[in-house]
Amino acid sequence: MINMEKIMVAPGPVSYPLILSEDKSNISLIFDKEGIADAVADSITSLIKRGLNVDFITVKELLTIHPDLRGPKIGVFRKGSAGEILLKALMDKQNIKGEIVYSDNMQDLLHMLNLGEINSAVISIAMVKPKETLESIVGAPGACGISINKNESIKTVKEAYELGISIAKKNPEESADKIVSRLPITVSKDFVYKIITRAEYFFKPAGNINSFVELVKKYI
Repeated sequence: MINMEKIMVAPGPVSYPLILSEDKSNISLIFDKEGIADAVADSITSLIKRGLNVDFITVKELLTIHPDLRGPKIGVFRKGSAGEILLKALMDKQNIKGEIVYSDNMQDLLHMLNLGEINSAVISIAMVKPKETLESIVGAPGACGISINKNESIKTVKEAYELGISIAKKNPEESADKIVSRLPITVSKDFVYKIITRAEYFFKPAGNINSFVELVKKYI
């Protein structure tokens, strides 16, 4: 019997290539935050918050500020999210004072913007085409990454991730359908399709990201 590499994965964009290659690779996905696995895939900020090493970067940028960073009220998806942490870092960097308004639904942030309840919002690149991403402004090494618990897993995880990226590029429409059907949360096909066609996916070593790790720790 072949031993499957167990990957604990967050049900966000970091998981999309792995979902597409799961039935074609020697991997098994676990959508959870706790337990034992050979690798963990999550946002880079979440990996840092969980005290895990960020060994590989897999998604470059996912968030943008719409229409631009302005107060006094700035909306963001959920307290403790990657968006909130990066927003706080940017507000300090640009010396912008304002009240952060939280929402459990990113779509609601656009609605709040239209009603004038907030002045700007951190939202996904799936919702608007970004002029500039939040990650790039803050200087983040990427949006998502993978922590490897044993070196023997690297080859299998890398091959699975890169296979999933290739599948998404060849047929994004069909890929979006498959991803939506496999995710343990409800996400629209349109959202997934726009992520896999707009976001930059790859699998590369994280290198030295100590300065960003310290930045994240400052705001968690």
